[in-house]
Amino acid sequence: MTQAARNITGIFLLTTCVVFAGCSANEFAPQYAISKLDLPNGKAIYFKREVRGLVGNYDVIAISPNGDPCVSFNRDTDYGLRSDGQSVYYKLEGDTLHFYYATPTGTPKSGVFPVKVVNHEIDIMKVEEFKRTYPKDGITRVDLPVDDAHKCG
Repeated sequence: MTQAARNITGIFLLTTCVVFAGCSANEFAPQYAISKLDLPNGKAIYFKREVRGLVGNYDVIAISPNGDPCVSFNRDTDYGLRSDGQSVYYKLEGDTLHFYYATPTGTPKSGVFPVKVVNHEIDIMKVEEFKRTYPKDGITRVDLPVDDAHKCG
C-alpha cells in the first residue's frame, strides 16, 4: 500500500470514529409503526412498518399475525406489501382482506395466514381519483408513520 493510500485510509477511519463517537446505538435502532386489525374469526393481524439503516433506506410494510413491533418481516408467516409510502388501503369483508394500491409480495412460505388476501390494482392514471373517493367504497386507509418515540433495541 502506498503512503497516499495509507493516509486516505487513516483519514477515513478517523472520520468514521469521530462520527460514530457522537452517536448512540439507539440513534441507529429501527423505528416502527404498528396498527392492529381485529378479524371476524376472533384473531387479529397487524400492519407493521419498520424503517432502519443510516438513511432509512430499509422501509418495509408487512401484515403479520405477530403483534410484536420489534419482530421484523418474516417471509415464513407474513405478507410484505409494496406501497407508495406509509399508507395502506384495505377493506375487510368476512374472511377476506382486500388491498388497494398496495401489492402483497407473495404468500407466506408456511401457507397459513388468518385471512384470505386479495389484491386490487389501481390504474396509475386513476390513483388521484381513488385517493379522493376510497371512503365511498367502504375502503379504509391506515397510516403507519414512524418517529423517534417508537424504536426497537
